[in-house]
Amino acid sequence: MKLQPLFRAFTFFCLSFSLLSCEKEEVPVPVEEIMPLKVGNEWVYDVIEYTSDGKILSTSSFRRQVVKDTLIHKTTWYILNNGMIVRNDKDGYVHYRKDAREQYITYPSPEMSGIAYGYQYPNYTLWIYHRRTAGLVPIPDSKHADQALEFSFERQTEQKASAALSTTWVKEYVTPELGMIRTDWYYADSDKLMRRYELISYRVQ
Repeated sequence: MKLQPLFRAFTFFCLSFSLLSCEKEEVPVPVEEIMPLKVGNEWVYDVIEYTSDGKILSTSSFRRQVVKDTLIHKTTWYILNNGMIVRNDKDGYVHYRKDAREQYITYPSPEMSGIAYGYQYPNYTLWIYHRRTAGLVPIPDSKHADQALEFSFERQTEQKASAALSTTWVKEYVTPELGMIRTDWYYADSDKLMRRYELISYRVQ
């Protein structure tokens, strides 16, 4: 009789272990590689500023490079030469904000398209809506790709003093093989091009 409680406990343990063993293992969510991220990858862009009537105002160059990788919460991230910490994630191409200690989406996955972030500043409030096309779109006059994914950013700014609302559009064209090929910034409340980043050379592993 003294062995019965021990036998019952052992039987319960075996039953619990069997039930746990039968639970389905979590299936990893596939991650879309939107940006090619390896240490040493580098992109150089022409930066062209336009007047509101379409004339070239100035030109300069811009370089982006993956300088090293790091671990945050046991996950590999990549650090760019401007200090941004980025990676490809199930939610899209994301960046890590040290002040908030969390990740924010830059280029959304198809499921996260339409996500918006709000930012409070002393004189205004900024809302940024992140969207993407379902498929590839043409990139006119690009030397490096005929088609790419288009990511658009609708930036709504509301002035606190007057409640005046303005909208600025930014469109970025990206391929997983090359990265960002072109970025177009438009004048507020207009479809007139204000600034363009155009890929001129790259080194991708």
